[in-house]
Amino acid sequence: MLSLKNYTVAVHDLDEAIENHSKRFGMQKVGDRGFNDVGKFDFQAMGYGDATLLLLCQPTDESPIAKLMSERQNDFNPHGEGMYLIAYETDDVDTFCKQVEENGGRVTRIPGAANAWVHPTSSHFVLMEILPKS
Repeated sequence: MLSLKNYTVAVHDLDEAIENHSKRFGMQKVGDRGFNDVGKFDFQAMGYGDATLLLLCQPTDESPIAKLMSERQNDFNPHGEGMYLIAYETDDVDTFCKQVEENGGRVTRIPGAANAWVHPTSSHFVLMEILPKS
């Protein structure tokens, strides 16, 4: 069984996105700004109090997220911003991944990592990150 942990939105300008979510939605920064070496993006967790609801991420040019953003650019969304990932928690990541794969889904895992990703083609084009419950 899955429970929602947070969601990630890809943005063109991280500082602008932080300000926007603070002013419009009353969210605050949760923790410090960081950089993800695997995905090649800067990020800031946002939420209410100590609870993270959202990760805003600004990819570098080398990031696969930058490619996704360029593919979805249009007149209405000139930077291709938008939903990137939904993170879920589960009691048993291995069992969940096995269920996905046994039913024709595609899962990516990094050796030694506790989490996994369900490929968007297996989940109606939403990248899912699966994490062990904390």
